[in-house]
Amino acid sequence: MRKIWNVKKCDAGQAAALAAETGISTLLAGVLLNRGIDNREKVEEFLHPEKWDYHDPYLLPDMAAAVKRIRQAIDSREQIVVYGDYDADGITATTILLKCLKKMGALVDYYIPNRFTEGYGINQEALEKLYNLGISLIITVDCGIKSLQEIASMSGKIDFIVTDHHLPGEELPKAVAVVDAHRQDSVYPCKELAGVGIAFKLCQALGKEMANPACEEAALEIVALGTVADAVPLVDENRKIVAAGLKRMSTTQSVGLKALIDITGLAGRDIDSTAIGFILAPRINVAGRLESARLSVELLLCQDSEQAVQMAERLNELNHT
Repeated sequence: MRKIWNVKKCDAGQAAALAAETGISTLLAGVLLNRGIDNREKVEEFLHPEKWDYHDPYLLPDMAAAVKRIRQAIDSREQIVVYGDYDADGITATTILLKCLKKMGALVDYYIPNRFTEGYGINQEALEKLYNLGISLIITVDCGIKSLQEIASMSGKIDFIVTDHHLPGEELPKAVAVVDAHRQDSVYPCKELAGVGIAFKLCQALGKEMANPACEEAALEIVALGTVADAVPLVDENRKIVAAGLKRMSTTQSVGLKALIDITGLAGRDIDSTAIGFILAPRINVAGRLESARLSVELLLCQDSEQAVQMAERLNELNHT
């Protein structure tokens, strides 16, 4: 099929000046100018995200309240559940928060609704079931911002910490904390974090609070996977997350992710965002689309190489269904 390329033009003089100032080619300078990147500082930030620090997680609304309640739950040995979504963003967010909380000694499990029988987000039947199991704190990831009625129905029974990246409505859930960069009162610099990005910021805040550096950069390759899978703009902090995560991808310490990389023929190759978007992410997504998202979570949590290979093979088979 014949394609017609419409190339956006830029000011040649401005491109030449930016190229001279930053030491990049005029062509690249033109591309960056068309993205609104028009000075040395912005160029450095875009091309070298590894040079700047992550934003302070406590700039997110209610982060301090979330950390305080989680620490209370850990210290008093309460039963915590991470309640996630069944897509790749929710699956990776569930995984990294579980890993972080377990490192801190929390009594924690997870719940992801079945797409076919429960639908998206928090549902009443699941909450009643979790309450009857003795759960006293639920932390949502990649969902919950619109679940006002469901959360209100459990008032006095279960405490909620909502972490989400979807747009809130006029009213927020009645939760201990609602951590969402899209809140109207949010001053967080990067509004476009994925659900896994918000969960990652919670891990960073918990790592600082509990003096656990391992949680401050928790499973960055898994955070990168979920960020790319959710197709959020790869700018600002998202760009830093993905750049750092891609560097770790080929040497990942995640037994499950390594098995998936091997099964898909990516072992020994430089894994980029295209490989995530078209090879790895669809296989993580497929479990929640066709069966149960638990398979993908269990793969990413798995520490047994033989079991990981079996689960990775199953996800690969489902992807070809």
